[in-house]
Amino acid sequence: MKFRENESAIKHSLPTAFRQAVSKLETQRHRLGVKRPPPAGRLKCGLLGTGRFFNYAYVPALNKKNSPLAVTRILTRDEARFLAVQKNLRHQAKPVWDTEVLLASGIDAALILLPNQLHFKTARKALEHGLHVFCEKPLTNTVAEAQTLKTVAQKSGRVLMTSFNQRFSDRNRVLKQLIVNERVGKITSVRAFHNQNLTGLQSFAALHKNVTGGGVVHNAGIHFLNLFLHWFGDVEKVRGVFENRALPPDCGEDTAHCELWFRSGVKATLDASLANAVDTTYERVELSGERGVIASDLKKCDIVSRLTGKPSLKIPCRTEIISDSVFNALEHFADCVARTARPETDIDDFIRTMKTVAALTLSAQRGEEVSWAEIESQHAH
Repeated sequence: MKFRENESAIKHSLPTAFRQAVSKLETQRHRLGVKRPPPAGRLKCGLLGTGRFFNYAYVPALNKKNSPLAVTRILTRDEARFLAVQKNLRHQAKPVWDTEVLLASGIDAALILLPNQLHFKTARKALEHGLHVFCEKPLTNTVAEAQTLKTVAQKSGRVLMTSFNQRFSDRNRVLKQLIVNERVGKITSVRAFHNQNLTGLQSFAALHKNVTGGGVVHNAGIHFLNLFLHWFGDVEKVRGVFENRALPPDCGEDTAHCELWFRSGVKATLDASLANAVDTTYERVELSGERGVIASDLKKCDIVSRLTGKPSLKIPCRTEIISDSVFNALEHFADCVARTARPETDIDDFIRTMKTVAALTLSAQRGEEVSWAEIESQHAH
């Protein structure tokens, strides 16, 4: 099958497509600009990881005029790679060739965007160097590693935050308020969908479990799982059905059907695929309440509410793309550092999310429901 990842890029609504175009033009403008040192007073960060997602989501976020942090050091493997990264950034930075040297270079925080299998050990080193840490999800690949990192973070007294950027999009914050305010009555069920097509990649090496830590649930569905926990509270039990429809087994499951029962009474369903096996353009969520339905689509950046027997009503939210939610997350991180406050997506939030991934994985292996109590017992310490 042909690689169709770009298909999702053309399915933005007009407002989000326009926002995407503006973001690209801004990046192009900075490519041509003279690089000057960042303004004083910004949180000085060392950047570890400059791959595709960095260029797509973090460059526009870091380049915003009102960004509260600045990249002053960049871990790089060679001069050419550094110059390519520096060209995209608004402000001047310096190259560093060794992780230990970067962590001891006088920065305030580490911005970790490395491949998943390097997150745990890099975050641990950064905390032990007395640095604050902002790390892309997943913060670790196992619950045990996360529990170890919690101990290190507590000892360091530094801020440790996972970049669950969707938690910081205005669209999802508005959805949270609609749920709390019972806009369509008490929510009884929710259905979420994530869909990509990675079947045409020339190499699947970067998707192997020894690099990423897992399959579609661990690497993509984890965003919705984190949102579910934030919206609905504690889980009672889960059921997972994992499949390999197209990607090699070494990549973990490429398609998953997940069911979660919450103590609040909500039943949540997540269908996720990296093999284009879910009926959605990219991501959407549908919340069913006692008096109606709320639906939202990431690419359209919209929220539509419909009370039973009444016409649909569009609920206002800011038109944002992924780089905007990343900026919001970085802004929250900088604020937490300034106030020595716990981030919204702190280590405890991550551990609870990873336990949910572990429960679904165990359920898929057994072919039966798994209780939250069992998972808690397995990871008690």
